[in-house]
Amino acid sequence: MYATGHIALGYITGKIISKATKQSQNIPILWTLSLLPDIDFLIPGLQHRGPTHSLIVAILLFTPLFIIRPRKTAPYFAALATHSLIGDYITDGGVKLLWPISSEWVKLDRTIPLGSVPETYIELALFAALILTLIISRDLKKLLNPDTGNAILLVPLCTIVIPAMFRYPVRIPKALIVPHLLILGIIAISLSMSLIQALAIANKKKPKML
Repeated sequence: MYATGHIALGYITGKIISKATKQSQNIPILWTLSLLPDIDFLIPGLQHRGPTHSLIVAILLFTPLFIIRPRKTAPYFAALATHSLIGDYITDGGVKLLWPISSEWVKLDRTIPLGSVPETYIELALFAALILTLIISRDLKKLLNPDTGNAILLVPLCTIVIPAMFRYPVRIPKALIVPHLLILGIIAISLSMSLIQALAIANKKKPKML
């Protein structure tokens, strides 16, 4: 699955669990976690869909948070887990879901070829659901408001832009270019507003000249 599908899947799943557990959620963190496994694109020598996509690794990392605040943690773990458990599991190639216990590539018996027409339609449907949810829940307004916390979106920005430009294993289908550009636009505006907010805070703290 491409970035559009991963973000939509992680965000929507996180929202559903947040509503079920009656917990608030941080949208930039949901978006970041939904793409975080693809950080392996930026790590030289690390195989794509390998260790960073492992459900075992994800469980180990989240165990302390589950012990401290299980209900608050659940939406964020879901956003991360959907990347491998659904997004990459159903597409061709498979994923090392149980690394380091097993190095076997795990995948659906009948996978959907990445970039195929059915897979593209699934991603477009997820993107439509993403935009609709952002608007109805007013999360889009939150993303575009000045907030220094939105700086974490630098992570998904890198995992989308850099791999797509240099190392992405399969070219993004033409039908998904506009959705990717729109998501990049949202992230870029959010980061710009975050920078503006940070500069404003810095200026307030700057001592006045006598």
